[in-house]
Amino acid sequence: MKEARAARGGLGLVTSIAVLSCLAGCAVDAGGEFADDPMPVRPLAVASRTGDVAAEIDAANEALHPDVRAEKYAAMSASPFAFFRGSNHLYWRDLGASPARFPYGGQPSTRAVLAGDMHVDNMGAFDDAEGKVVYALNDLDQAVLADYQLDVWRLAISIVLVARANGGFTSADEATVVDAFSEAYLDAMKAYAASDAERTRTFTEATTYGRLNDFLDDVRDRKSRKKMLDEWTVKQSGVRVLATASHPDLGPVTPEVEAELRAQIPAYRARQLGGSSPPASHFQVKSVARRLHAGLGSLGVARYYVLVEGASASQDDDRILDVKEQPLAAAYEYVGGEQVAATEALCAGNQALRVVLAHGALGYRVDPFLGWLRLSDGEHYSVRERSPWKATFPTEELTSLTRLTKLSEQWGEVLAAHHARSDRDWDAGIQPHDLDATIKARSAGDHAGFRALVRSIAIPYADQVALDHQSFLERF
Repeated sequence: MKEARAARGGLGLVTSIAVLSCLAGCAVDAGGEFADDPMPVRPLAVASRTGDVAAEIDAANEALHPDVRAEKYAAMSASPFAFFRGSNHLYWRDLGASPARFPYGGQPSTRAVLAGDMHVDNMGAFDDAEGKVVYALNDLDQAVLADYQLDVWRLAISIVLVARANGGFTSADEATVVDAFSEAYLDAMKAYAASDAERTRTFTEATTYGRLNDFLDDVRDRKSRKKMLDEWTVKQSGVRVLATASHPDLGPVTPEVEAELRAQIPAYRARQLGGSSPPASHFQVKSVARRLHAGLGSLGVARYYVLVEGASASQDDDRILDVKEQPLAAAYEYVGGEQVAATEALCAGNQALRVVLAHGALGYRVDPFLGWLRLSDGEHYSVRERSPWKATFPTEELTSLTRLTKLSEQWGEVLAAHHARSDRDWDAGIQPHDLDATIKARSAGDHAGFRALVRSIAIPYADQVALDHQSFLERF
């Protein structure tokens, strides 16, 4: 499959060459040249590529059951943003090895633990290890050790796609919000270079503003553990079990799978990430179910919910563990052998361990239930708790330039905090460099150039996503 994809990947090279032509200055839109940038440049080349996209989509999804593939394709057809979420491999093929990294990165010292599938819906609300509702990265299944800009660019592209989905934004507005995002990222990195604040930085209702503050306040007040349990479980003879027969997103498992999951819990406990381990009572399995229809890019991977006992005999403090198969990250095929080797040095082929370690590298007060297990199918599965305060920000509310700009600034700050603590603050043996200080030095006196580069990638690539989405609709 890899060789076939390489043969079909010609446009990735074209795109990289086009990006290389952008490095001297800024992007230009219909409104003209940006005033604070030194010179105009050509943005990314954009072209229809129906046959190429169809071949890539087919190759990436050929192993899926036909029903699951149809479900995924239906979800991807909804919008360019949905297509972007479901085709992460196209992004990595196009930009994973782009020479555009080099003015502000492209070196071992500018590697971070990346989310790998960075977009606005992969940040959200949940409770941390101390029970506080926070806003942070919440999906690290595609995590990889690579240049920090690859997360920055992908998140910026998703911001443009959100603006277009909501409507009413001009090309100048798109440039404004992308600039707000990238400048906030740089400013945060500059601040972290002068302190260790990134190690404990959290985004809560007390430390955010605008619609994000309102969102977190609403999540804290509206959700609870009992409400989550009432949604996903039923009581049988007064004891909670997962609502396998009645919940549309749950299905039964075979007796063999249930027995194996129950048997693997002790081994999983020994492989938890660390920190304060939950009490032994939490690992008494009460019920097991298959999780259905979850995610978009990850549709088709094996996934289970395991209901375990809470800290007391009460039926209202039970926990739901999310057990998810972890295949290879999409980035592996495209970022180059050195960065794959650096990532594999962490996990030695155990893709669930890769995901768990990424949570530890990027997070603060991380889920104490994080761990992994291996089933008889030979696959590795990450384990984490399903947060009762799990929620995604409703981006359809971002209908004004002020709202979108304020949240774009905070998205930049969130991403910077995660990246900054995945350097030597986390593990100097893996990343011996000070990422925040390196980014500060490489962008010193040239924030305008950095902003221009992000614009020259994000806005045209959003155009490419729209064309690819149309190609997808025409073919599938």
